[in-house]
Amino acid sequence: MAVTRVAAPRLWMQALYTIPRVDLGQVDPVTRWLVLGRVSVVVMSATSAVIGGLLAVRDDAFDAPLFVLTFLGLVLAHTGSNLVNDFWDFHRGADSPDSPRVLYGPHPFTEKAIQLRSFALITGAILAAATAIGVYLTVASGPGVLVFALTGAFVLLLYSGGPLPLKYFGLGEIAVFIIWGPLMVGGTYYVMAGELPAPVVVASLPYALGVTTVLMGKHLDKLDFDRQRQIRTMPLLLGEHAARRVTQLLSLAMYGSVIGLVAWQRMPGLLLVAAALPLLRLVLRVYNAPKPSAPPERYPGWPLWFVGVAFIHNRRFGTYFVAGLALQVIVEALI
Repeated sequence: MAVTRVAAPRLWMQALYTIPRVDLGQVDPVTRWLVLGRVSVVVMSATSAVIGGLLAVRDDAFDAPLFVLTFLGLVLAHTGSNLVNDFWDFHRGADSPDSPRVLYGPHPFTEKAIQLRSFALITGAILAAATAIGVYLTVASGPGVLVFALTGAFVLLLYSGGPLPLKYFGLGEIAVFIIWGPLMVGGTYYVMAGELPAPVVVASLPYALGVTTVLMGKHLDKLDFDRQRQIRTMPLLLGEHAARRVTQLLSLAMYGSVIGLVAWQRMPGLLLVAAALPLLRLVLRVYNAPKPSAPPERYPGWPLWFVGVAFIHNRRFGTYFVAGLALQVIVEALI
C-alpha cells in the first residue's frame, strides 16, 4: 500500500533507525531523500563526531561553532557517499533487481522513481556543501585539516567507484575502520585542538571496531551474491566460517579496547558500555548459528540477517559509549 504524505513525520523518524520500504513516488521529498541517503547508517558518522567532540571537551579544546560545522560536514559527506556508491554499484551491475541492496530497501535507480538529473543535482549539492565546510575548516583550523578531508573524500567516494573500488578488493572493512575511527573521531578533535594525541586515536578504536562489524555482517549476508559478481569483500576472501569468527572477535574487541582505555586513561565512565553486553551475547549466538532459509515472521530487513544484529549492537554500544564519555567529562569537571 502506498505511503501518504500524512505519514511524513513518522517516516522521517523511522528513517533514522532503519531503511523503510516505501514507494519513492508516493512519499514527500524529505522522506525520499532521507531513505535514499540511508541516513540510518549516517548516524554512525554523527556518533563518531560526537565522540571526537566530547574528547575535545575533556581536554578543554572544545569550540562549538567548529564542532557544529565538522558534525554537519561529516554527515553530509557520508550521505553523499551513500548516493555516489549507489550510482557506481548500479552502473557496474552490482545493484541489479535481485541484489540484496535492492531487496532490503528502495534504490534510486532500480525503481526508476528518480530522474538522473534530480539525483545529480541533489547529490552534487550535498557534496558541494560538505566540500565548502571542509574548505572553511581548513582555513579556520589550518592545513592539517586538509589531510583528514582529502583522505576521507578519497575513501568515501572510491569505496565503490573508480578504477579500483576498495570493496571489490577486500579493503572496504579496513577503510571503514580507519574512517569511522581515527579519521572521523580524530579529525573532529583535530579541527578544534590543532593536534591529535595518541589517547584520542586509541579512544576512537572501540567504536571503529563496531562500525567494522556492521560492514562484515553486511558482506556476510551478500556472500553468495558477491561471489557471483566477483566482488571480493573481506568475508569472501576469508571464507564464511572465518569471517563469522573474525566478526565475533571484533565484537569482543570493542569491549576489550574499552577496558584498556579505562585502565590507561582512567575513564571509568566508559564502563557504561557494559549495558550493551546482552546484545553482544545475541551477536555471538547469531554468528554461531546457520542463517535461516526464510525470514522470521515480521522480520523487516530480509535478505539481510547478520548485519541487522551487528548494526543494532553497534548502535547500542555507541549510545552507551557516548553517554559514558559524557558522564566522565561531567564528573571530571565537578571534582
